Amino acid sequence: MKSITTAAVLLATASSLSTTAIAAEREELLDLSRAMNSEEYVYASAIGSPLPERFKSSVQLQFRYNVNKRDNDSTTLAGPEEDLTVGFTNRRTKFGLEAKVTEKIKGKVKFAFSQSSGRAILEDANLTWKLTDTISIKAGQYKAPLLREENISSTKQLATDRSSVNETYNQDFTQGIELIITEEDWRLFLHFNDGFGAENTFYTSGAEADYAVTLRGELKFGEASWGQYKQFTSFRGANTGLMLGAAVHHQAMGSTNPSTTPTTDMTTATVDASYLGDGWNLYGAGVWRSMDTGLMTLTDGGYILQGGVFVSDQDEFFARWDLIDPSNNNPIVVGTSGNSDFNVFTFGWNHYIIPESHAAKFTLEIQHYADPTTESIVSIRGNLLPDSMSSQFAATAQIQLLF
Repeated sequence: MKSITTAAVLLATASSLSTTAIAAEREELLDLSRAMNSEEYVYASAIGSPLPERFKSSVQLQFRYNVNKRDNDSTTLAGPEEDLTVGFTNRRTKFGLEAKVTEKIKGKVKFAFSQSSGRAILEDANLTWKLTDTISIKAGQYKAPLLREENISSTKQLATDRSSVNETYNQDFTQGIELIITEEDWRLFLHFNDGFGAENTFYTSGAEADYAVTLRGELKFGEASWGQYKQFTSFRGANTGLMLGAAVHHQAMGSTNPSTTPTTDMTTATVDASYLGDGWNLYGAGVWRSMDTGLMTLTDGGYILQGGVFVSDQDEFFARWDLIDPSNNNPIVVGTSGNSDFNVFTFGWNHYIIPESHAAKFTLEIQHYADPTTESIVSIRGNLLPDSMSSQFAATAQIQLLF
């Protein structure tokens, strides 16, 4: 009502103007009155700034067609005739909202919708407070700064999915607080958190570690900016550079309530290197994990090597090899897990519908899983299916839209 009254007073004042001026002024004031009475204006006024300047929404859609072929002698099949599996999938559907509370403090919330049930699951829920030009504090739920491949958004991967090595060893989402120091050519992350598998958990959850600490350092050379390393791709004409990274994560479980049995300590470490060229890219990483259960110690590892090259301004070909190397002490559970290596070979093509942008992208890729899943510790994700044989092939066609 107050805004309507204000507009009416201004209209009355305008009556002393010429007929032409009155008409023009009236239209402007009516527009102002309508804006002042809108829900958007009321909410924006309450927080002190118009919505368009404060909020940034984002939507990610990844729709794909999957083809998977396993050997008809595989014991994981219900019958030999079921060796071919095909179908469409909404692989990723996400909605996010970011906002600045002040010039120094911002927040982020993101939901992902399950590809099987459609149920919304909270992924990101965090705030970042920039204390100085180089020092920030981040708190809430997000991914710990461990594996680089995991921390690159699924919107900006080279292939349709992350590697099998990453899916087996990755940190995923957790809850904690982090100190971030960013200088011109190096940056450091120190994160105190609830450990692996602590997404959307209460502090009494048995899934949480007693404590967990993650430390990551990165050093860059060349002209490429920190922002360019938020993706694997390097478009034609981009600044070039090399980034080296190393990280370690340690967590202890089983000594506080509620406890897990047996008491377990886990340490995961990684080293990685990323090179961004003029229209091409190269990435390599090694991962090491040690788990001490008190009864035995398991030491597992993995390796990733991938690269891509543009053959036109909008077309990029890529290839990746990754290897999971389990500990020889891993218990062999027939049909479930074992201590055998697991190799994956991936080849693909990205077509950037909008040049130099991931906002509209088509990807076609082929994967060969060279070893049985039932004799290794590989996580079954993406287009990989359980298989007791060593001749699984998969093809994926995907369209991605970001808006």
